[in-house]
Amino acid sequence: MQTTLLSLVALVAVQLVAAHTDEKASFITTLGRDTVVVESSERSGSRLTGDILVRVPATVRVHYEVELRADGSVRRSTYESDPMGAKNMAGRRLTLDFDADSVRATIDSAGQTRKVVRPAPRGVVPMLMTGFGASYGLYSAMGLYELLLERAKPSVNDTLTVPAIDIATGAITKRKFLARSDTRIDVDYFGILWTHLTVDPNGRITAADARETTEQTKTERTEFADLGALAKSFASADRSGKGVGPASPNVIAKGTIGGQAVIVSYGSPRRRGRVILGEVVPYDRVWRTGANEATVVTFDRNMTIGGAPVPAGAYSLWTIPKRDGTVQLIINRQHGQWGTNYDPAQDLVRVPMRASTAPAPQENFLIDIPGSGSGGELRMSWDVFVWSVPIALAS
Repeated sequence: MQTTLLSLVALVAVQLVAAHTDEKASFITTLGRDTVVVESSERSGSRLTGDILVRVPATVRVHYEVELRADGSVRRSTYESDPMGAKNMAGRRLTLDFDADSVRATIDSAGQTRKVVRPAPRGVVPMLMTGFGASYGLYSAMGLYELLLERAKPSVNDTLTVPAIDIATGAITKRKFLARSDTRIDVDYFGILWTHLTVDPNGRITAADARETTEQTKTERTEFADLGALAKSFASADRSGKGVGPASPNVIAKGTIGGQAVIVSYGSPRRRGRVILGEVVPYDRVWRTGANEATVVTFDRNMTIGGAPVPAGAYSLWTIPKRDGTVQLIINRQHGQWGTNYDPAQDLVRVPMRASTAPAPQENFLIDIPGSGSGGELRMSWDVFVWSVPIALAS
C-alpha cells in the first residue's frame, strides 16, 4: 500500500497541534569510531528548535527552528549555519514563510540578502539533510523526522510519500517513508538506498542506521545536551589539526608505465575502526572502489590491464570482491558520474586481480601504480587487503 501526496496533505491539514509535553533529546552520530554529528532538539508546543554540530570536514554549527500553525501546518522555518572550524565557508541564514501554495524564501549569505518566491505543494513538510562538500547528505535532522511521524506515521507495509522542502536550500523534493514494522521505518536516501529508523510507540526515534547507504553512519538517541561547550571543543580540535577532517579526501595517484603517465583520481575513505571486507566493502556486489565520485583512470596510450587490451582514454574503475577471496576489476567506459551510478552496459572488460593480505591494517584506502620499464601494477589496498593487476603498454 502507499499513502499518496494528496492523502498526506489531507492528513496534515485536518490534524490539530495536540497538547504536547515539552521534550528534549540529543542524537549522536558515529562513522566507525569517530563522532561526526551531534544534534540536540527541543519541542515546546508549536515550536521545534534544534542545533546540529557537523564535524566533517570541519565543525559547522547549524541551528534550525520550525513554527507551526494551530492546524499543524508549518508557518515558518529558519536555518542558520555558523562555520566555526571550517575555513573558506560563509555563514548562511535562510527563512522560509509558508503560504497556501507557495514559499517565500529570504536568504542572507556573505553580506547579501535576496528574496525568492516559489510554488510549493499544500502541506509541504520541512526536512534537513545536511553535510558539506563531498559529504552532503551525511546527516538528516532527527527532530524534523519526529515532527513528521507525530502527524502522519505510515502503517506497517505502507509507503508514505511526502512533499518535502529542504530548509537549508529551499529545494522541493519528495521523500518516502516505508514502515517495515511497528518499530522500524525506512527513509529513502536520494531515492536509491534506505536509512533505517527505530521508533517507539510515540514516534520518538531511538536510533538511525545509515550503514547501508554511502554515508555509513549510525545514530543513537541520548539525554539532552547543551551543545555550546561541545561546539567550542570541536572547533578548537579543528584549529589544532585534531578534528575529524574529511570523511573521504579526494586523492590523485600518478604512475609511469614505459614513460607514459597513468593517473587515477579517487576518494579515499578511512577505516575508523570498522570491519572493511564483508561490511564496508560488501562481498559479491559491485563496490565503488573508493568514495565520492566514481574512481577514474586516465592514460594517453593504449594499455593492457590484466592482459586485456584497453585503448587510450579515461575509464571508471569498479571491483567485485567475493567471499571465496577472489576479486574482479571492472573497467567501465562511463566516467565523471557519482560513485553509486554504475552502469554494467558500459563495461569494457572485467579482469581478475591478485589478492593478498597485508601484515598490518592500513587506515586509508590507497591506490598506487608502481612500475618499471614498460610494465607495472595497478594496486589497491585498505585494512589488510591488497589487490593488484598487471598494467603495461600495449605492444
